[in-house]
Amino acid sequence: MAATPHSDLAADPVLPFPSRLGLLLWFVLQWLLIPVEFVAKLVWLLMVIFGDGHEDDLMRLLNAPARFVSPGKLALRLSRNPAKHEAHLEREFARLAAEIERQQFGWRTTIYHFVTLAPMPDGARLKGVALHPREFRGTPVSVLTRLAHRHHLALDVPADLRRGVSLRPTDRKTL
Repeated sequence: MAATPHSDLAADPVLPFPSRLGLLLWFVLQWLLIPVEFVAKLVWLLMVIFGDGHEDDLMRLLNAPARFVSPGKLALRLSRNPAKHEAHLEREFARLAAEIERQQFGWRTTIYHFVTLAPMPDGARLKGVALHPREFRGTPVSVLTRLAHRHHLALDVPADLRRGVSLRPTDRKTL
């Protein structure tokens, strides 16, 4: 009988919720750590640019603010209610679907997510969005897939969920 629950877990993987104590500790420490990291990366970037830098290094500055947890996000992440997490992801997928369809991404998407080039079945490449695991912890892959399909998006899930998932358009529309 122990094999059945294990096979169900393998069929519908899910990352566990983060520790509540860890979330509260990060919420308090982020007010100091994120600004310090941002300034340190800015100084490092200036040294690299005046040396022999690359323009993609500028995106590394956004790693620090992407980890910021607002009070609303803290309340959501402390909650273990699957309905709240699904409702949040429903809103987020709807917003991302509109941006992916237009192929124009706002500042919120470029800070909190990673815009990627996604291969299409016809060989073309359109922009998609990679979601960090912090955005979907506690939500089974079946729910993520259902939400993606509801918004006409394809969900690419790697073997290891800790690497995140990617959303891409399902078909190529005239832009």
